[in-house]
Amino acid sequence: MDGRLPKACINLRVVPADLLDALCSLSGRPSPPSGPHPVRRVHGQVLHAAASLPPGAVQPGDVSAATEVRAGLLNADVPPASDAAARCIQHTVDDLGPADLWTLARDTAMTRDDLAWGAGAALARERLAQPDPLDELAAQAIVDELAERTPCRWGRHHTDAVRAALYRTLADLADVLLEVSESTPTPLDWTADDDGWRASAVIGGVVHDGVVQKAEHAPSQPVWHHPSPPAARTAWQWRITNGPTGRASHGCGPVPSALAARHAAECAITALAAGRCSL
Repeated sequence: MDGRLPKACINLRVVPADLLDALCSLSGRPSPPSGPHPVRRVHGQVLHAAASLPPGAVQPGDVSAATEVRAGLLNADVPPASDAAARCIQHTVDDLGPADLWTLARDTAMTRDDLAWGAGAALARERLAQPDPLDELAAQAIVDELAERTPCRWGRHHTDAVRAALYRTLADLADVLLEVSESTPTPLDWTADDDGWRASAVIGGVVHDGVVQKAEHAPSQPVWHHPSPPAARTAWQWRITNGPTGRASHGCGPVPSALAARHAAECAITALAAGRCSL
């Protein structure tokens, strides 16, 4: 199957109807409401923009980098294709009014850190020629006001901050699709237990055990209440060991979801089998 969306379905072992929810899980965000909801429509537009990027023209992370370049926060050359995707995301968000912006921000479980980045980006863009050392304090003040005010009481600085934060959040989703569509995970038969998930694979005659479990790291919580935040706001970690006593090991964490941890472990198994890394 050609194309990024079908390849992502294969690599995540999901049907096309479930791909968006899986990608949101990988990026640590809740699934958008089901049905013809405007939030799901925006997510779909972002994925189709990312899916149109030709293989080899961009790398995972390029869309986020292009977003930071466009915000004036990063001085770097980015591929034209990634800048085009970032511009598409920006136009999609810019078409939304305050009420729809708030709905999208709430349904992506936006945190204070997300909004602080957005406020900082908006202020930096406004004061590019003459940065103000008090911008960090100003950004925090904007975040405090956003948490307390309804969208009808937002000013331009509040709206600009939420827009900028959404640019980056949706760029992250686009980059997740790029990574998944170009990844080469080894499918493992995961078994759930009280601590998480376990699976094993034989590489060079040696059994390698994969473990996915919750991490101690506590992710930031959403600014606005979301109906189903717990699954999206639990941190996870993965580890691969080999040998009868698990002498050698490799792992990583925290990652935003159990699905993200399992996918990363399966990609690590592929890299181990190919000799691209070792425990």
